[in-house]
Amino acid sequence: MATKPLPAMSDFPQRYGVFINVENPGNDARDALAQAVRIAVAAEALGFHEAWVAEHHYSPFAVGSAPLVLLSHIAACTARIRLGTGASLLAMNDPVRVAEDVATLDLLSGGRVEFGVARGGPFPQQYQVAGLASAGEARERMLEALALIRQLWRESVTSFAGRFHRCEGVALSPRPWQQPVPVWLASLSGDALRVAAQHGYGLMATPSSDLASVAALVAAERARRGDFPFAIARFFHCESDHGRAVAHGVAGVRAYPGAMQVRFAAGNLPPMFAADASDDVIMANAVIGDPAHCAAQARRLRERLGPHRLLLKPATHDPARARAALALFAEALGLGET
Repeated sequence: MATKPLPAMSDFPQRYGVFINVENPGNDARDALAQAVRIAVAAEALGFHEAWVAEHHYSPFAVGSAPLVLLSHIAACTARIRLGTGASLLAMNDPVRVAEDVATLDLLSGGRVEFGVARGGPFPQQYQVAGLASAGEARERMLEALALIRQLWRESVTSFAGRFHRCEGVALSPRPWQQPVPVWLASLSGDALRVAAQHGYGLMATPSSDLASVAALVAAERARRGDFPFAIARFFHCESDHGRAVAHGVAGVRAYPGAMQVRFAAGNLPPMFAADASDDVIMANAVIGDPAHCAAQARRLRERLGPHRLLLKPATHDPARARAALALFAEALGLGET
């Protein structure tokens, strides 16, 4: 059984985590998964607070199709770091099964789960294979599935009648260690803001989201709602030489949309992914540079966004280089000393 998890977010003005997208550029899925585990284990040793794992399907490049299985292995290899789904694609999965799997992971890890959910992002094939007519339908299914999952975790016996899911007299066993399990919506849409405010969910911004837009939205939500849990993922790279760090990190960001085969709807392309995006645009929306520069960027994010969780998504496919970058950042911030 794991030791006591790290303190709650309220004890930290800014928490730091690693955002793991299981990438397979070498066409060796076994090694890609093993390297993802090594990143999470290294992050804990360096003093990072959280490790989040992305879910993607039907891609030979992004092979994180079973995040709860991967997180269970990471849980067995760690003792303190919190374990996040970043995010669970509920519209493409059986919500009762997800509820059981998350509850089991929460028990095995000693209550370390952060449950992030999403509709599926700019990957149309995921919707097509799942039989979803649109991203809008995926969002509706996601929100209904989340309501069912939380009810299953909360009640001894659950009956539920929704548009997409129905059950009668279901007694989930086991139920999670945490009551409640922290829930995050990996979306900043109007629906997400409304539902998050209604139920007290956290909100999460993706690595490619435009910082200026995010900062304005967070400020407006805090003015309306008061304090609430917020996380932002940022593309990240750090080397001792600032010029090399920028060259490698920016190149990684530019290559990402093609490698992932993202398909944004008209008008929704993030500025950093535009074909003519300047290095300055990318740098303004990422954490890239030498250790002092990256530490300064993290502090500026704290000033701009208020209390939040900063999740670093390595912008390199070289796992050794990614771990070295995290080590430099942790040293610059003194994470192992907290």
